[in-house]
Amino acid sequence: MIKISVNETELEVEDTITISKLLTKIKSPSEGIAFAINNKIIAKEQWDSHNFNLNDQVLIIQATQGG
Repeated sequence: MIKISVNETELEVEDTITISKLLTKIKSPSEGIAFAINNKIIAKEQWDSHNFNLNDQVLIIQATQGG
């Protein structure tokens, strides 16, 4: 298990968890979002293979509509 921060909330997750699995675990939608680890955007094509490291800072940004 490792500790990461998701939108400034500390979580303990398996060290083999992928971005896709993390989104399922925290019940986050996978559409209409941007995902960054340590201020680097991760392409959606990498979500099924990208793993986390201890103390990673994760930011999930939800797209909104407006005018």
